[in-house]
Amino acid sequence: MSETGRGGVLRPAGEDAPGRSRRHRRRPFLVRYWWLVPLVVVLVAAPWVWQWMFGPQSRREPLAGYIADTNQIEAEYRTFMGKPLDPAAAAQFDRATELMRQGNYGSAAITLENAAKQIPVPAVFNDLGVLYGKLRDGPHALRAFRDALARDHDYALVRANLKKMDRNESADPGTTELEPNNDNSQANAVWLERPVQAAISPSMGDIDSFWFITPRPPRDRISISVVNQSSTFIPRLRIYDQNENLVTGLKEASGAGGSVRFDFSPPPNTLYYVQVDGVSATSGAYAISVSALHAYDVYEPNDTILTATRIVPGQSIEANIMDGDDTDFYSFASPTAGTVNIDLVPHSDTLLIGLGMFAPDLHNIGFAPDPKSPGDAIHQQMQVEANQRYYVQVFSKNDTTGPYSLVVR
Repeated sequence: MSETGRGGVLRPAGEDAPGRSRRHRRRPFLVRYWWLVPLVVVLVAAPWVWQWMFGPQSRREPLAGYIADTNQIEAEYRTFMGKPLDPAAAAQFDRATELMRQGNYGSAAITLENAAKQIPVPAVFNDLGVLYGKLRDGPHALRAFRDALARDHDYALVRANLKKMDRNESADPGTTELEPNNDNSQANAVWLERPVQAAISPSMGDIDSFWFITPRPPRDRISISVVNQSSTFIPRLRIYDQNENLVTGLKEASGAGGSVRFDFSPPPNTLYYVQVDGVSATSGAYAISVSALHAYDVYEPNDTILTATRIVPGQSIEANIMDGDDTDFYSFASPTAGTVNIDLVPHSDTLLIGLGMFAPDLHNIGFAPDPKSPGDAIHQQMQVEANQRYYVQVFSKNDTTGPYSLVVR
């Protein structure tokens, strides 16, 4: 059946008119344009996401076990280096932390490696270990944690971070040499006061390499000993600085079965390498140890005028000149204007002493006359103003060493 529609057009019976069909099928706006909703969300959120991922003020939390506090870095630097941290070095640490917060762990590790050369403190090496752990670089992470523990054996956070590493190796140095260690890149760690048993094998060209870190301030005398445990072995010793420059000449035992020892006064918290081999291709067992001699006096560190030890008139100072590089500064203030007497007396007939004097503005105002011979005392007068702080410097001549006493009256 059919019916006549508008304009005389025939259509099947029951079929709606075109106008009614369009009105009947029209869908709601949100249904027809649903795709606009996620698009708007993306457009609104995009700037925030970009800032969170790549912005300089990213709010990501530090990695677990990472030390981001610059104040702690500065405090450790004062402890381990004995002086304030250079702001440029602190800025480099902050840059590494910023990269870490952005999730750019590779660049953060590279930046922190460079910073560690200027800030060799446990916290920085701890952070390096955390970064390398995040990068799944176990060997470099372990090396960084070892560098931290070489400076502070009981650093709690490093110990905690090491427990999280799924590795069988210990960060503590062993009591026995671990081969291969024929060059400094493979050197074994030696901690202060912890001897390591080792041996030079009969094979041609065997060399044993070790590294150690000098103690924190004050600067001290360090002794490196190779104790021979073989009647045929003639040990030979070389010491290199962190740039692998030879610090000493060749130190050799006097003959077969003999031991060798070298003492020196390096800067605090500094890396050194030690190499041991046999003279004339000799071989045998030995023990190597690095020890701090505690040769400094109770007034150290006072090697600069800015770290001068404060004394009061009439106080008797008993101190020593540890080596040719040692110098001691003291400061005092007289309650009255006039002349003070400075008595400087060596307690060794080999110490040739010197005395310098400095004004309150730190400029030099003269030196005492040189003593005629080692062991001679210096008695010097000095003009002062009331309640002004003056400075005196005690030093040795001709690399002489020994104890002395100082009194300002």
